Amino acid sequence: MKFDALARASREVIMPRLSPRHLRVSDPVRPRRARASRRRLSRAVGLLAVVAVVAAAALPLHRATALRQGQAVWSVKCNRASSAPDDPIVFPAQPGRSHLHDFFGNVSVKADTTTASLLDAGSTCLKGMNEVDRAAYWTPALLANGRPVTGPADELRIDAYYSVSDKPLPVRSMPVGLRMIAGDSKAQRPQSTDIVHYNCLHYPQGGEVTRSSSAIPTCPAGSYLSAKIVFPGCWDGSNLDSADHKSHMAYPVRNACPVSHPVAVPTLAIRLRWKTARSIPSSQLALSSGGQFSMHADFWNGWNPAVMRWLVDNCLNAMRNCTDIPRNLIKA
Repeated sequence: MKFDALARASREVIMPRLSPRHLRVSDPVRPRRARASRRRLSRAVGLLAVVAVVAAAALPLHRATALRQGQAVWSVKCNRASSAPDDPIVFPAQPGRSHLHDFFGNVSVKADTTTASLLDAGSTCLKGMNEVDRAAYWTPALLANGRPVTGPADELRIDAYYSVSDKPLPVRSMPVGLRMIAGDSKAQRPQSTDIVHYNCLHYPQGGEVTRSSSAIPTCPAGSYLSAKIVFPGCWDGSNLDSADHKSHMAYPVRNACPVSHPVAVPTLAIRLRWKTARSIPSSQLALSSGGQFSMHADFWNGWNPAVMRWLVDNCLNAMRNCTDIPRNLIKA
């Protein structure tokens, strides 16, 4: 972490603004005392700057930065793990019943997945997070002229962002085994872009090239197709799932969780990155769930509880930016 700005800030707060030399009046009676006083002040400023640097160095997150509440976040990158026409939330124990899905994170997901099987399996999440994030994330496959878009696993990946979003603090950890769906897999009309949208991003590093849209755009040269799905962040406090896989969760209303869903949990947003989907006309692209408007995502929580609690306490409730945090910075 760079501490130069922090040290400068300490000096700016403590150092008095001195007048130009030709306007200052010297003290002929006590010049030694004045010089000694200036030396003491200089030493005090230096000491306080050192203290500030040491205190900052003691922070557990070297990239942590104090933020406004709604910007507090941690994130993890996960490569595609597999593809299959399975959905263990919607069609449990019914292999082949679903449309084609791309699975990210947990490597064991199939029709008969359970929370126990997730916790025993590996993960494709990066920077050592495969040790602690065994959650399963999945989305409909992207089709180009009716065929799944393929490519290297690291070019078909997600960034999973966990944030406070528009809820009051504190938030609580998600319970292990929580399952939920965001978006409408049967939508034939545009969904709210606050929940589901597409963008074109610069290849390969990212950064928006086009504005958010409800339909798949034709990405210009030098960019690739991306989508974002935002999950609800308010839980009813008792059910890990519901009949429609949505009713036990809710989105905040007027910056607060509704009375029916009083428990604020991290708001999960998935950023899908199809880096191999470049220069493909929009007319040739569709989702395996049908058309371009049916984007949605499923989530099954398999996080290590102690690690998620640490991230909630030290990133979200502490209002810090822990984007792309590696495992070795998490003290749990």
